[in-house]
Amino acid sequence: MSATVDDIERAAKVAERLWNTYRSGSTRNLAFRQSQLEGVRRFLQEREADIVAALRADLGKPTFEAYASDVGAILSETALLMKHLPKLAKPRRIRTPLLSQPAKTRLVPEPWGAVLLFPAWNYPVALSLLPLVGALSAGNTVALKPSELAPASSSLLAEHLPCYLDGDAVAVVEGGPEVAEALLAHRFAHIHYTGSARVGRLVMRAASDHLTPVTLELGGKNPAYVHGDTDPDITGRRIFWGRLFNAGQTCMSPDYVLVRRSAEAPLIDAMARWATKAYGPDPRRSPDLGRMVSDRHFDRVVGLLDGAGEVAYGGDHDRASRYVGPTILRDVPPDHPILHEEIFGPVLPVVAVDGPGEAITEITSRPDPLTMYVFTGDRAVADEVIDRTTAGSVVVNQMFTQGFNPSVPFGGVGESGMGAYTGLHSFECFSHLKPVVRSPLKPDIPVLYPPYKGWKSAIVRRILK
Repeated sequence: MSATVDDIERAAKVAERLWNTYRSGSTRNLAFRQSQLEGVRRFLQEREADIVAALRADLGKPTFEAYASDVGAILSETALLMKHLPKLAKPRRIRTPLLSQPAKTRLVPEPWGAVLLFPAWNYPVALSLLPLVGALSAGNTVALKPSELAPASSSLLAEHLPCYLDGDAVAVVEGGPEVAEALLAHRFAHIHYTGSARVGRLVMRAASDHLTPVTLELGGKNPAYVHGDTDPDITGRRIFWGRLFNAGQTCMSPDYVLVRRSAEAPLIDAMARWATKAYGPDPRRSPDLGRMVSDRHFDRVVGLLDGAGEVAYGGDHDRASRYVGPTILRDVPPDHPILHEEIFGPVLPVVAVDGPGEAITEITSRPDPLTMYVFTGDRAVADEVIDRTTAGSVVVNQMFTQGFNPSVPFGGVGESGMGAYTGLHSFECFSHLKPVVRSPLKPDIPVLYPPYKGWKSAIVRRILK
């Protein structure tokens, strides 16, 4: 569906309002930025019950997962930025080389301007607010278009979030692809998109019309390699929990497991035992397992099970409730789509390999993943896998911890995205670090000016060698 005249006019008004606010200079004020972050904090605290209800309506998300991923994690992120914002926003003194002396050099963080956010549906509140607090902390104005695939969360954000923020600095724009198309027709200073590589290409193509920089968080086919020298119960529990959190609809989730042949059966048995203990003999009755976001997504995930090898555990599903049960597959044909497409559901293929060498070959034969997991007690084995593969991030012997460390940026590489944010790095994602050099008029050193006599060349060569 193409953008209508009304969509285009509404998008034009949003862009104009946000640019006018930015150009007024009000968003650069540190107190203003802090007040906007405080507004996000109050929204999360005062609307917690509404957020949890919306996530349950959209994704069947358990209360524990809803709070941990979409409320608590963003409260923590917001508090971190509020604490460090005065220091982050200060100009940073930089060494000035001898040839540029006398001078003082600083990097001055400045906002991009009016930025556009396209969050994904799988964490519809968290992935809206996570880049939002980064953009606001840097002093930008923001157009936020929540995902239409999570309608309850989108409606909640559109109705309530503006009550906590400056309406001239933040606009929440609801709608489908036609609204996104209308927004992309206008110039923004930066675009942040989270979702599929297919749509990411469309966003990047549209951004090129205005030479707008983009941050793309695209997910990917995340592998987990299990060397077989770790406790199978702990290993299996961690991997399958990572697969089943948010019903597998997590960009950081392990999408397939490569395991040494001797450890395949113990690992599968351990994962199956844990899943039965965690969700009961009939997981569809468990209040702790989410649902697929839509009928279309349900059909896609279930369709991937066709011909995908042996079901070692689970495999049940129900379209009426969009339920797909925890599922483990083995003996999957190498060319089956489930090993090459991102699953985004509670299904985990397990592939037996001879060792790290074969695992590395499997991993590098696919596009670079957003993240990779390695389970081994042998540091040399972990280092070999890490050194010979490329991924946005790597975690050894655990799940998801790379996404909750404010000291490291989170982002993909190649097919899994470009750019990074989260934690303190969100400020820099939405800032331009502008070099500012201040030089006195005197002394006016003549070495750089013609005529270029021999002694001048000798001095320059000595300094620059």
